[in-house]
Amino acid sequence: MKTYLRHRIRNVIDVKELIVLEYLDFEGKYRDYVEDHDFWELCYVVTGSITLFLEDVPMQLSQHQLLLIPPNRTHSFLSAAGNENRAFVICFDSFSQGLTPISGTVFSPDDLQRTCMERILEECRTTFRMNESGHLEVLPAPLFGGQQALMLQLEYLLINLVRRMSVEKNSGIVFFSDEHFYADLVGAITRYLRKNIQRKLSLDEICSRFSYSKSFLCKIFKEQTGQTLIACFNRLKMEEAARLLQETSLSVTAIAGMLGYQDVKYFDAIFKKHNGTTPVAYRANKTKLS
Repeated sequence: MKTYLRHRIRNVIDVKELIVLEYLDFEGKYRDYVEDHDFWELCYVVTGSITLFLEDVPMQLSQHQLLLIPPNRTHSFLSAAGNENRAFVICFDSFSQGLTPISGTVFSPDDLQRTCMERILEECRTTFRMNESGHLEVLPAPLFGGQQALMLQLEYLLINLVRRMSVEKNSGIVFFSDEHFYADLVGAITRYLRKNIQRKLSLDEICSRFSYSKSFLCKIFKEQTGQTLIACFNRLKMEEAARLLQETSLSVTAIAGMLGYQDVKYFDAIFKKHNGTTPVAYRANKTKLS
C-alpha cells in the first residue's frame, strides 16, 4: 500500500485582519493630517496623482501606482489642485517578515498585480463597507466567500511584489526563518500589551486580537521570552506602577485603578511579588533616595 506524506504549507505572507478599506477623495489642494498606526497600510492611486509623505520624505504616486506603508511610520497626503485625484487604502494586520523589503517603495504594478488590485476593489465593493463610525463592517448580503477571496488576493499581490523586488535586485526569492516570524509576533504582542496597560485583558481577548489559538500563542511566547503571556502583562503593569509611584503623587488606590486593579489589596500583593516591597514602602524608599 502506498504511503502518502503530508506537507504542511508555510505562509510566508499572512494577512491576519482587515482594518480599513476605503477610497480617499481629494478635492483641491490640501495636506491631510499626519498619522501613524500599528498596522500596515497599502495606498493605491485609482485616478490622478498624489504625493505621500512618509516620515516627511515626499513620494510621488501616479495613477495605478501603489506604496506599502509599514506600521508605526508617520505619513500624510498632498493632492495637486485641479485634478481628480482618488486613492484606495487597505489597512491590515500582518506579522510577516517578508513584507519588510517592499515597504516604502513605489511600485508600478504589472498586469498580474493590476488584476489583483482590480479583484480586491471588486471584492471590497461586494463584501464590505465603512460605517458612519469609520469602522469596517460586512454588507447585509455579501457574495459567498468575499472576505476570504479579498484576503487571498491581497496576500497574492504582496507575494508577487516581494518576488518582483527579489528578481529586480538579483537576490533570488527571499525566505525568512520561523524564528524571525516568531520574534516579530512576540514583539507585536508585547507592544499591544503596553498599549493596553490600563486595561484588564484576558488571554482569550489577546488570542482573538492576533487570530491565533491559545496553545500556539502561549507556546511561542513562552519559548521566545521565558514568560507566560499573563505573567508578562503583569510585569509590564508593575513596571508602570513603579514609574507612577516614583514620578507622580497619585495615590496607590488611584494607580491600582488606572492599571485595571479594583482590589487594592490584590494590587499590593502583586506589586510586592514583583518589587520586593509594598507600593507605599517603594514610594517612601524612592523619595529618600532622591
